[in-house]
Amino acid sequence: MPQIDLIATIEVRPDVLGVAAALLREYGDAIRDEPGNLRFEAFRDRDSGAMVVVERYSSEEAFEAHLADPANAEFNAKLTAILGGGGSTLQMLEPLT
Repeated sequence: MPQIDLIATIEVRPDVLGVAAALLREYGDAIRDEPGNLRFEAFRDRDSGAMVVVERYSSEEAFEAHLADPANAEFNAKLTAILGGGGSTLQMLEPLT
């Protein structure tokens, strides 16, 4: 089964970056413990200030389980409240062949 790789980009205003980053770090700790999660690394884009997350899951099933986890919906609701709307944009990746 092919792995699932993605980049999540979250546009965040400077005035809420600290709170949003703390929430993302806490969320990342939980996600790294999920079965099938192989990578969850959070960064800040130097140019735009956006938070950027690089994720990898062992399979489509592991990714679907991640999406269905109530912790995912809880994180997104908290993030939306902090940002005043919006959320993440997903960029799904595939290997070059």
